[in-house]
Formats: sequence, C-alpha cells, structure tokens
Amino acid sequence: MLIGLATPRLSSSQSRELPELVRHTISFRGMPREYFLHLPPGVDGAKSYWGLVVVHGAGDDGRARFPNRAMARFVTESGLDAMVISPSFSNDDYNASRFPGLGEGEFLDEILNDVRSRYALKPRMFLTGYSRGGQFSHRYALAHPERVAAVAPLASGTWTTPDGRFLVEGLGEITDVRAFLADSTNASRVPDNLRDLFQARVAPVAQVKAAPGARNVPYLVMCGTLDPRLPIAQEFARSLQSLGYEVSVEWPRTPHGCEDAACWNEYRTEFEKYLSRTVDFFRQVALRR
Repeated sequence: MLIGLATPRLSSSQSRELPELVRHTISFRGMPREYFLHLPPGVDGAKSYWGLVVVHGAGDDGRARFPNRAMARFVTESGLDAMVISPSFSNDDYNASRFPGLGEGEFLDEILNDVRSRYALKPRMFLTGYSRGGQFSHRYALAHPERVAAVAPLASGTWTTPDGRFLVEGLGEITDVRAFLADSTNASRVPDNLRDLFQARVAPVAQVKAAPGARNVPYLVMCGTLDPRLPIAQEFARSLQSLGYEVSVEWPRTPHGCEDAACWNEYRTEFEKYLSRTVDFFRQVALRR
C-alpha cells in the first residue's frame, strides 16, 4: 500500500547493506540530545572534510535507514570527502525542525561545534533532508547562507521562497499567512500531518525572507511525480530561478513514501535517485571550490 506521509522503509535485509552510524550525545539547553556520525574510510587527521548534514523525516531519528544511512552509503561509494552528520530532531515538536528559527537550527549549530572539536571540517557544509528534513534544510540555507555550500531539499511539505512566500501541500501559496493560521477552521484544508502549523509562533517564521548572500548557495530541488507535494516543489524551484538562484531539479517517479517492502521494491531505483543525485550534486559543487 502506498501512503502519502511516511518516508521509505527499507526491509531488515536491505538495512544490513547500509553502514552503521556512530551515536554521539551533547547537552542542548540543559537536555541530552543525540546525533549520528559516519566517517569516511581512513580518516586523515591532517585533512579538512566536508560536513554533509542529512535531516530525517517526521517520526524518524538520525539513524533512519532512508535517507540517513542510505545517504552515508552513497557518500562512501562516491569517494566524496565528507563526514555524514545526522541529527535526531524533535518528534514532539515538528515545527521546531520545520522552521530552524524555532530552535533546532541552534541545535544543529551545536552539533557542528561538537564535530569540529574532534575533526577538521570545512567552514561551510552540505545540507539535505527528505520530507520534514527538506523543510528544515531549505529554510536553514536561506537564513544562514554563510554556513552552507550547497543545499538539496527533498519532497518538502511546505516551502518558504526567498522572497517570503509560503507554500503548503495541497493549497499552494498562502497569501496572508497570519490570517490563515489564526483561523483554526482552516486546519481541515491541509493534510493531517500539517495541522500543527496552526500555532501562533509559526506565522512570524513562515514568511521570513532570505538573508543577504542567500543567492550564492546552489540548490537541488527534488520531489516525486506521484507525490502530492510535487506542485509546490516545482513552484519553489521556479521562484529560485526567477530570483537568480542557481537551481537544478529532478522529479523521480515516486510516491512520498512506502510502508511495506513491496512498495519499496517497486520504487527502490527511483527513490535511490534522491541519494545518488544529491551526492553527485554536492561532488560537483566541491570540485568548483
């Protein structure tokens, strides 16, 4: 059965093909929090590596099979000199990781500081994420372009364009976000997984415009052709192009997610395009620097 929300679920046998990620903990705002790290083979202590941050989807954590562990596999096979960094973001407060300014952006900054205390990372990171992770990644890059070398947001349920337009799955652009989110009856118009957008703290961060220099960050935007989120992904990509951003796109033939092995087996090759295309995109950016 196909579903519209869950990220792809790999079977146990498929999971064994993927690298393990090493768990680390840090204290953030007085609470223990975790992230996962995958190092390239034969780490050289005298060498500076790319930090490649992968943000999981709703309900998962930093060791999710897709995209986190699967992305680590593709990074290793590509030979990209990158450390894969996978935060475990909040599953109690989805808005905190949809909108980095509500807290999880600072959590990511602390994770990067912790990794830098052990290894040499380049000043700017590669950033990607699927579903809710795509929401975080594009907004973080728009807000902090000085920290991001390239970004690949994948299959996001909402988008904020560089000029501050707010796009929502199933509705497209919301022209008056404050009024829309202030009316709780509008919650019935959005998918169930987005109904927690109707909180007073969301509107001020939903339409934040890009910071100066954001146009210098290259984008790869991807979404499945069978995914109801495709129209807003395409609109976001058009907004980037119209504003002079460097943007590449690809639309694999996938639903948003799978809940069983049969679905995954049917669409596996297409789902893997999110990984292979993203890694290739980051490799091309790395070669230019």
